[in-house]
Amino acid sequence: MSQLTDDIHQAVAGVLRVHGAGLLSRALLVLEVVDEATGELGLYIEASPTDMPAWDRAGLLHYAGLDLAGQITACRVGDEPPGPDEQEEQ
Repeated sequence: MSQLTDDIHQAVAGVLRVHGAGLLSRALLVLEVVDEATGELGLYIEASPTDMPAWDRAGLLHYAGLDLAGQITACRVGDEPPGPDEQEEQ
């Protein structure tokens, strides 16, 4: 798996560099995969560097979840219809 992890890290780092996103220091790739024969779903998780401790992996996942939740909340705050006290009288 180390070669696969290295290849993924280099590929993602190259894409980020081209788009001006900076250096890739650590990565956690989480993919949902489907077994072609049975249709069963599975989860593929690969970390780079390969020796990243489990707590660091958990921390990256937690940080990503918080970031996504913050983005969703920010979008919804502006899109919510006004409540009954906030509606203007016509």
